[in-house]
Amino acid sequence: MTRIRFEGKKITVLGAKESGLQSALFLKRRGAEVFVSELRGGKEFVPARKTLETQGIASEFGQHTWEEIEPSELVIISPGIPPSAPIYQKLVRAAIPIWSEIELAYRVAEGDIIAVTGTNGKTTVTTLIRDVLRASGRLAVSCGNIGNSFISELENLKPGTIAVIEVSSFQLAHIDQFKPHIAVLLNLSPNHLNWHKNFDDYAETKCRIFRNQTHDDFSLVNASDPESRKRAMDLKSQVIYFDGREQGNPNYAVVEEVAKLYQIEPGVTRSVLDRFSGLEHRFEEAGELHGVHYINDSKSTTIASLGWALERVRENSILIAGGRHKGGDFRELRDLIRKRIRFLIVIGEAKKEIENAFGDLVSIYSADSLEGALRMARGVGRPGETVLFSPACASFDMFQDYQDRGRQFKNILDSWRAGLAVRPNR
Repeated sequence: MTRIRFEGKKITVLGAKESGLQSALFLKRRGAEVFVSELRGGKEFVPARKTLETQGIASEFGQHTWEEIEPSELVIISPGIPPSAPIYQKLVRAAIPIWSEIELAYRVAEGDIIAVTGTNGKTTVTTLIRDVLRASGRLAVSCGNIGNSFISELENLKPGTIAVIEVSSFQLAHIDQFKPHIAVLLNLSPNHLNWHKNFDDYAETKCRIFRNQTHDDFSLVNASDPESRKRAMDLKSQVIYFDGREQGNPNYAVVEEVAKLYQIEPGVTRSVLDRFSGLEHRFEEAGELHGVHYINDSKSTTIASLGWALERVRENSILIAGGRHKGGDFRELRDLIRKRIRFLIVIGEAKKEIENAFGDLVSIYSADSLEGALRMARGVGRPGETVLFSPACASFDMFQDYQDRGRQFKNILDSWRAGLAVRPNR
């Protein structure tokens, strides 16, 4: 890895959300001349604007001023800016180096890095690997696309700490020397096709996680996923195939393989896996109302993740789905919808696409808001049935992110239950 000094370098950070803001603060501490440019300028960026002003970091909101950006020696780009964006095209034409935040953090990080990617299951596996490492007595942090950026954890990493990083295709598209000691590829199915040119581009970008590895490193690949197996051929690293078919869970299988590499006792690993109760917003129990069971699966942002959820609900369930479509064919789920869902409520930009895929199979109704969708579900739900909120789409057409979406789902239910609790007897 080539170490780099940032003192005196003019560096632009495009995007002022979590990773962009933390990158700017890091670079300022390292003596760089930092400029932050954020195309949006809504109320959500008021805290970021104040933080940047307090730290003496130049910034702009609501536009990208090319005259300010063009002299940059390096640009740190937000995962939300696609290659089709005009500012991205200008950077390419100007031959200005573009890094993701994980590349920036990697250039100064020390200690082992475990990177986890794939279409589904990344957050679960990242969390479990961290928990197993900690249970064995090692220092470990989880970061990256999981919520807290890699760059924000650098100052907190003690010597010997292992960083377990969830990485997205957006981040991997702009790496240069980023090299995890252990790289995990969980699975590959169509996703983010509104950002990538096609599935091939998406899959190849995911596989950049292996790009800089050597024979001293390890690549863990899902043997039961044909696309992963096919695209992980001829790697320079030591390849370990994991297969969850025996125990029914490839996520657990890969965690066990990582634990073996660190010579962790199987009993320690099994104890962590047995205690694991799941993640917030991923097939999360959201309680009952009038005898109807509610499940918050807001973390479902892909067609494949909705398929995973449908396999786990009862027949005659009610599904709330929709948002901003990320690509892929909803019709892949026709058999599961036919078997498990009797009533479908659609929200968001993808309403028509979902209706066209399943309109001949189930009763479909459209709602203008999440609360409206829940009111419909409440009206048709019968005691003993399940309402599954599994959008299969991104949240950004109606919410800040999937966490905001999931919290609103739970808050609506909580408010209804609270209303019932305080209703006076008549």
